[in-house]
Amino acid sequence: MPSEHCCKVDRVRAAHGISPPSRMDGDLDSYLVARWIGEGETEPAGVRTLSEWFNKQVLKKIYRDHGRSDSSIRLNSDYEALQGDDIPEHERAELVSELADDGIDSEVTTKQFIGKSTLSRHLKGCLDATKETPEAETEWEIDRVRVTTNTYRSHLESALQSLGNKDQISGVDEAELQIQAYLSCPECPARVTVERAYERGYVCADHRDDSA
Repeated sequence: MPSEHCCKVDRVRAAHGISPPSRMDGDLDSYLVARWIGEGETEPAGVRTLSEWFNKQVLKKIYRDHGRSDSSIRLNSDYEALQGDDIPEHERAELVSELADDGIDSEVTTKQFIGKSTLSRHLKGCLDATKETPEAETEWEIDRVRVTTNTYRSHLESALQSLGNKDQISGVDEAELQIQAYLSCPECPARVTVERAYERGYVCADHRDDSA
């Protein structure tokens, strides 16, 4: 039986009753598209900004359903603790325990969050929205990766040459130096260079769609 929802964004929206700010007219999809393309006098927003806004609305609804304070300060802090990579594990564990005391399963909650790629597919695929990107800004990210990799290579080659001159690494002058930035799939052993992931638009073919 086909799903009544177009994707994860629509499914989570329906499950939690996510709606645009009260000051905005139209439905959630209209709001997301308007913010993404920068309709009217609004500055265009990136999918990272929009996905974080969406996820915090989900968190707010769950908190309200369980009688937990949903102030913007708490939402921002808790969301960062749940999603951030640089949060100390003890802080995350403390929040998970607090949520459990309030009847909230942190794992179930975070599975409701959407990623940038999921929202991008919703905007472009489900809603058929398009956004013009200034040509000068289209590839700065991958250019940054290349420059950083080349800079790292240059510094490393200089250090290795010095070690070779001091006879601290035998054969270093003839050795081939291989430097690549890799991305690893969190679900399986798949591993790919950043540039290859950029070319094909995903890290892992088997786990590229997080809309499940």
